[in-house]
Amino acid sequence: MSATPAEQGGVARLNPIRLGYFAFFLGLGIYLPYFSPYLIEQGFAPDTVGAMLAMVMAAKLIAPPLLGWAVDHSGRVIVWLIAAALISAVLAVGLALLAGIDAGLVGWMVLLVAFGFFWQPLLSQLDVAALRLTGPAPERYPALRAWGSIGFIVASVGLGALIDRIGLVAVPWLMAIALVVLALVLWRVPEPGVPRETGARPVSIRDRLKEPAMLGFFAGSFLINLSHGVYYAFFSVHLADLGYSATAIGLLWALGVVAEIVLFFLLPGLRNRFAPLVLLLIAIGLMALRWLLIGYQADVLGWLLFAQLLHAASFGMTHAVGIWVVDHQFPGRAHARGQAILSAASYGGGAALGLYLAGLLWGRVEPDMAFAAMTLASLLAFALMLAARRVVRWSPGEREVA
Repeated sequence: MSATPAEQGGVARLNPIRLGYFAFFLGLGIYLPYFSPYLIEQGFAPDTVGAMLAMVMAAKLIAPPLLGWAVDHSGRVIVWLIAAALISAVLAVGLALLAGIDAGLVGWMVLLVAFGFFWQPLLSQLDVAALRLTGPAPERYPALRAWGSIGFIVASVGLGALIDRIGLVAVPWLMAIALVVLALVLWRVPEPGVPRETGARPVSIRDRLKEPAMLGFFAGSFLINLSHGVYYAFFSVHLADLGYSATAIGLLWALGVVAEIVLFFLLPGLRNRFAPLVLLLIAIGLMALRWLLIGYQADVLGWLLFAQLLHAASFGMTHAVGIWVVDHQFPGRAHARGQAILSAASYGGGAALGLYLAGLLWGRVEPDMAFAAMTLASLLAFALMLAARRVVRWSPGEREVA
């Protein structure tokens, strides 16, 4: 990629995008630990909650590719992000107001799908903006993304204590505030230029998606996120059932994100020493171990703390390596759509099915068996990434498209 004027402004020009990640993950740090307990408080059963959360994620199958198409064809990413953030904030307020009326399951589902449609594409296009702003130095990406993890910690710890005091009714209101802050921050982000093609011919999205190895990579990403389903839907509920307070639960979520932050700052060095395939397989193996520990040893604080440290691998490393792989394989005018396809396949389809399966499992089997099922999904992801090694194993430091 060639540096654009926005990229030539140096590190100082990246400050607003750091704050953008912080604001987005401030909202996510409210949603992940506390939105499923909020829905349960509204009277919904666990299997219904799983289906409701799956509907939010299912919007990611359609919305990110649509926004990616708009970004690629308009050449503008920031303006689309601001619009999506503001609409998401309005819909989050709607979710808060539903708690005071008898809207019924259909009303909740309609608003959740609408919220997911505008909220879900935000992260993939934030990644596009960050990668365009870093230009020929994508190794800067993890340090930028680490600010999102800091925002998540602020939410899960500081706002967890606040929710302890004022109740779960505050959850959608806090999400709306975070989204408004995101829109305000993005107003200060310079519109980056579109990266140039690095190969002899422009990348064809259709041709790339016909490659078995590329499909294997996306299928593996699908399963990585599916395997997080029980964790994202019922980790907080599981810990509450074991006697942990909301503050303690927030601290445990935060511990995982602290580990993730440390990893993000180590990743540039690891990227220059190891092929992405090696990093990805190590991360998936540790992810499988993590689900077993949470399922079978969550009542032992030491094992639970260790399992949360493994969040650095199960989410941090799999996410960063996946972003790098797509950045490598989908340059130029295919860039935003490539990241959107990854988002749809992994955080959309994979997460949606994972949450839906979590709702079916929870209450029907013991928590240890629910998390063991997620371990099985992790092992299948490991096998698929091995099969897809052609698109994941380029040499450290290589920047040309394979």
